[in-house]
Amino acid sequence: MSLWQDDREIIRAILQGRKELFSLLVQRYEDRIFNYIYYLVKQRQEAEDLAQTTFVKVFFALRQYNHTYEFSTWLYSVARNVCLDYFRKRKKQEMDLSLNVSVNGDQDTEMGELLEEDHSPDPLKVVLDAELQEKLRIAIEGLPVKLREVIVLRHLEGRSYEEIAEITRLPVGTVKSYLHRARKKLKEDLRGYVE
Repeated sequence: MSLWQDDREIIRAILQGRKELFSLLVQRYEDRIFNYIYYLVKQRQEAEDLAQTTFVKVFFALRQYNHTYEFSTWLYSVARNVCLDYFRKRKKQEMDLSLNVSVNGDQDTEMGELLEEDHSPDPLKVVLDAELQEKLRIAIEGLPVKLREVIVLRHLEGRSYEEIAEITRLPVGTVKSYLHRARKKLKEDLRGYVE
């Protein structure tokens, strides 16, 4: 059993100069943060980079962490903000590329290559047979980002409605509404596979 069970104890020690202990937090949360980000951006390499960026930001902002909240909730909030920044930059790049490429007429080919998805194996934790797991992954990836995010946080990460509301900065009622819509859409998409 590890001496460092509580995240808050680890953070206090880090802030008192034991910076090497940050690796304990990374080890504890890296898989969950990667999975969360992967389901939002749908590209493995991007998810790895964004997860790393998240932990770097957390390390440098650790003094801003409010100890009255769960560290993991704050960590997910930082990861979410990193993803939002990524989406904003990507949208701007796509617009810039669209303007530049339309001049030479190869827009469809270049945009397709830019947005090509990573189809490498998925670290999905759900225990289902391989075919259903793949169908579920595709169905989740097909959801709009706002619905995909709450489904991932609730059902793959096990977050409470209140934690999801805090991470996404949405009212609890909106979180529940998004979850209802996401579940309904997944049920439609998986009809015939799950009864």
